[in-house]
Amino acid sequence: MLNSIIEAVSAALRNAGAQPVYSAFDAVPAERKDKGIYTIVGIDSFESTAPVYSQYVVYIPFKSELSVKVTAPPAYPASVLCDYYSMHVAPAVEAISGLECSLKKLSVKYDSNIQRLVLSAVLSAGGITRIERDNV
Repeated sequence: MLNSIIEAVSAALRNAGAQPVYSAFDAVPAERKDKGIYTIVGIDSFESTAPVYSQYVVYIPFKSELSVKVTAPPAYPASVLCDYYSMHVAPAVEAISGLECSLKKLSVKYDSNIQRLVLSAVLSAGGITRIERDNV
């Protein structure tokens, strides 16, 4: 379920022009990623509640905190990252079908581990996963 959420968010970001987009769990070192602006999508927390069963479908409500990080070389001004977020990330996240998202926290800082400027957005997200039941 976590991978499907990350992939849905990543696909929405790509469709909105945020290229390239990586998963936080892809294990690709930062030095091998794009040298310009790139986006990383992850999940900071996840919680599902009791499933609801119908004859043919199982519905699983969930809520989570998504992490969307837009990174750029250190020479980029922070305003460029903020504009990029406003143009590509915010509209994409709002348009994801079946996922209710709201901005919880936004910050911009230099990350000395990867030698890049990082705009970090934490989003509260919730929805319902639908799983078809096997015919018994």
